[in-house]
Amino acid sequence: MKKIAKAAAVLPSILVSYGLIFASDSSLKDLSQANETIKQLIEEQKDFQKPPQENDHNKPDHNNPVHPPKPDPKPDPKPQPPIPHPQPVPNPQPPQPQPVDTTQAYQAGLRDGSEKGMREGRRDGYSAGLDEGEREGRRAGYDQGNADGRRAGYRDGLSIDQSAAVEKGRYEGERAGTSNGISAGEKRCYDEGYTSGYNSAYAAAKILGLQDEASYNAGYAKGQSDASGIESEKGRRAGYQAGFAQRESELQASLETLKMPPLLSKSISYSGGSYIPVDMAKAGFNTPEERQAYERGFRDGYQRSYRRAYDDAKRDGYNQTYSSAYRRAYDSQYSISYRDGFSQGKDEGYQRAYNAAYNSAYNSYYEQYSSMDYPQKRDMGLAAGRTAGDKAGFADGCAQQNKKGYKEGYEKKAAEVYPQAFETGKQAGIASADKYYSENSVLKVFDVSLYDENGNGKFEAGENVFVKAEIKNFGFQKSEQLSLSVRSERGEIVLESQLTGEAVSARNKALLTLKAGKLYDVVSPDSDALIISFSEKGQDLGSFRLMYARTNTNKVGIVNEDDTSVTEKATWFFPGKITSLDKGAKVLIIGEKGNYFKVRKSEMIEGKWSEGYISKDKLTLQ
Repeated sequence: MKKIAKAAAVLPSILVSYGLIFASDSSLKDLSQANETIKQLIEEQKDFQKPPQENDHNKPDHNNPVHPPKPDPKPDPKPQPPIPHPQPVPNPQPPQPQPVDTTQAYQAGLRDGSEKGMREGRRDGYSAGLDEGEREGRRAGYDQGNADGRRAGYRDGLSIDQSAAVEKGRYEGERAGTSNGISAGEKRCYDEGYTSGYNSAYAAAKILGLQDEASYNAGYAKGQSDASGIESEKGRRAGYQAGFAQRESELQASLETLKMPPLLSKSISYSGGSYIPVDMAKAGFNTPEERQAYERGFRDGYQRSYRRAYDDAKRDGYNQTYSSAYRRAYDSQYSISYRDGFSQGKDEGYQRAYNAAYNSAYNSYYEQYSSMDYPQKRDMGLAAGRTAGDKAGFADGCAQQNKKGYKEGYEKKAAEVYPQAFETGKQAGIASADKYYSENSVLKVFDVSLYDENGNGKFEAGENVFVKAEIKNFGFQKSEQLSLSVRSERGEIVLESQLTGEAVSARNKALLTLKAGKLYDVVSPDSDALIISFSEKGQDLGSFRLMYARTNTNKVGIVNEDDTSVTEKATWFFPGKITSLDKGAKVLIIGEKGNYFKVRKSEMIEGKWSEGYISKDKLTLQ
């Protein structure tokens, strides 16, 4: 009776499903395909859709869950008299619910989903296939029709109007070759005559020009006049420089005998697939388990049948429209492209034939007429060449004579005026030097060097760097206060700002010692250069580049990632973040604990923290 009841429950669903199939627009062939698809899907699900076989004795009771046993109470330290136990009363247990057989619900959902998936898949796939076949057929037909039509039209057009092109090209080439050949021949003869006449006349006229005395005299006079002004000024400037340098050298040499005064120092980063809901009430499945099984079977059947039907229908629709679309597009475009190709081929064929005939005729006639002799043009060129040669030759000869006279006149006058001007300038230079040195301080910087604070010859991390220089005042006036500026090429040193040196007395010298800066406690152990510039009253006294080698015995770590944490504890579990450092920051390593370094803040890092921990994989040792 139980099986009959189940069959009666499934019968409405089967009738509804078959009614839907017969009610669709598909043919009998579609119905057969649907039955085969449904059978196949049901067979695929048999292995994993069987209801579970469970032992009622082993099955957990969800209404009365088993609680863990409570621990026994502590024993009474005093002995108690035995207590009589009452007879146990059995505890009635509610009946265990029987498992629901969901096989029929799943298979019904599988059949309904397969039928609907096949119907909608064929509808959607056929429509998509029609569109795609139309589109691709039209495109392919256009491309092939265009290529074939243009190629055929071009081929047919090449041979049109060949004879007319040849005749026209031959006529116009003959005319142009004759005209241009005559012009080229006449020009050749004219140029030959001109060159011959020019060369002969130029040589004779130049000889006459080289004998022109007036040109020589004019050059000589100009040379003497220029020398009087130019050489006098040159002599005076040279003498002035020599005298000033001589006196300056004497004044500076006399300072070397003075003794050195005392040192001047200043510290300075599910959507699942959707399916169509169904009205499961009419299928007779009312329990939650049956509804879930029906939905699952409907979804599985729909998805598989839809994809198969979609692909088959799309292929049928594609094949139905592709060929016709291809042929329509091919025929339409072929005729258009044929006309374009014909026109192009006709134009190119005509031009080829024309060019071949034109060039052949042109070359023949040009060669003939350009090689003829034209005596009249030759005589015209000869006369013109002689006239130009006479004029140019005589002018060049005179120019050489003028240049010769200028040179000799300049040299003679320069020998007379230069010595006297030099001596006058020298005396003026000496006097100027005396005046300048007597009215000003004249400072120069010598022997600039660097030295370390403790004097062991090593520039160590955390140590002060000093600069030493000798300042000499060669003038007769006391200097103003000196200004110094220091710049590092590699950095990692705290440089002093607004360095100043004491004034230097007149005709005196001083040894200046100043603190240039302090090396960081995490300084890189390599070489550096300090650029030190001196000035007085805004006047530059010179800049010096001094190299020095730096050492560091401290253990230094370089942060290799941005936002690296410094923590209070050497652990990942609630470490207590102190601060964070960016890539390139340096810290002093003062200990180790597990996978962490204990670090201390360096002088070059801002912040109020002093010590903490950083993971070892976040630091690179310097």
